[in-house]
Amino acid sequence: MKKISLNFKEIANYAKKLINTPSPTGYTQKVKDYLVENSKSKNIDCQITKKGAVIYKFENKNNDKNIMLAAHLDTLGAMVKQVKKDKIKITNIGGYPSIYVIGDYCKIHTFDEKIYQGTILPENPAVHVNKDLKTKDIKIKDLYIRPDINLKDDQELSDFIKVGNFVSFDPKFQLLNNFIKGRHMDDKSSAAILLHVADLLLSKIKNLNNNIYIFFNITEETGQGISGFPEIDDLLIVDMGVVGNNVEGDEYSVSICSKDSSGPYNYEIVKKLITLSDKNEIKYKTDTFPYYGSDGSAALRAGNDIRVGLIGPGVSASHGYERTHKDGLMNTAKLILEFIKE
Repeated sequence: MKKISLNFKEIANYAKKLINTPSPTGYTQKVKDYLVENSKSKNIDCQITKKGAVIYKFENKNNDKNIMLAAHLDTLGAMVKQVKKDKIKITNIGGYPSIYVIGDYCKIHTFDEKIYQGTILPENPAVHVNKDLKTKDIKIKDLYIRPDINLKDDQELSDFIKVGNFVSFDPKFQLLNNFIKGRHMDDKSSAAILLHVADLLLSKIKNLNNNIYIFFNITEETGQGISGFPEIDDLLIVDMGVVGNNVEGDEYSVSICSKDSSGPYNYEIVKKLITLSDKNEIKYKTDTFPYYGSDGSAALRAGNDIRVGLIGPGVSASHGYERTHKDGLMNTAKLILEFIKE
C-alpha cells in the first residue's frame, strides 16, 4: 500500500462531531446512527451488531489474514436514580470521581426523546448557608441534578423525568493551539482517528495485504467488552494513552501499552509496533497502565484465540476534563497505517 497522507483537520472534525453527540454507555443510538449514515454516504461496507456496535469492513477475498482495529464510542455519564420534589438523584455510569462532575451542566434524556438541562450539585449548595462545602468529602451519592424546568402549580417533576432516564455531561469541546480538549477524549479521539483511517482506506482496498475491520464499540466503560465481530487473527485496540505520575505517556506521543491491570499484551505485537515506530520516525512511548482495562482485555477473557495490542494518543486528566494534542493524534494515526501496511 502506497504512502497515505493524513489530515489533522479531518480528524478534528470527526472528534468534534463525536464528542458533541451524547453517548453514555447504554444510550448510544445517536452515535451509532451517525456512523451508519457516514458509511452509507461513502459506500463503506457496514455491519451493526445486536448490541448496537458498528463494524466497518474492508475486505479483499485474496487476503487470508484478518486484522481488526477497535475504539469505543460510549462515554461516562449518569442515570436518574430518584425523582424528588425539586431535584433528581443520580447513579453513575462508568468510573469517575465526584470532583469531575460537581457544578457541571448536563442533559437529561427522557424516554419520549425530550431533553431537559440541569446542573449537578451537592446538597444545600450555597456557600452562604453551608460552611461544610469547603471541607466535606462529597461522593456521587451526595449529588443531585437541579433541573431547569419551570413547574406550574399542578405539575410535578416526575411528570417530566423518570427513574432510568440517561444523563449526559456537557462535553465543552474546544480546539485550541492544536489541543483538543473537553470530555470524552476517552475514547472519541481514537474513534475520530479510525473514521479518518476508514476514509483513507476506501480507495486502497484492492492493495491491502489483509482484510481490515474497524470495530466501534458501545459498552467499554462498563466493562461489557466487544462481541459479534468476524473471525480475526490480530486485534489492535486504539484507546487513550495514560498521562500522569509514574507513567511514561504524554499528549504528543502514541502510547504503546505492554501491560495494563489485566496483564501483558501480545509480545510480538508490542515489538512490531515499536519496530514500526522506530522505522517510520513515529514519536512513541512504551508504557504500563496500572488502573486500566481495555476491550482487548475483555476479548481475551471471553476466550478468543487472538493476538491483542493496545495503543492510543496520550490523554491528560482521564475521566475528567481531558485534553490531547495534534501530535499525539497524528502519531497514533501514522502507527495504525503502518500496522495495516505490514
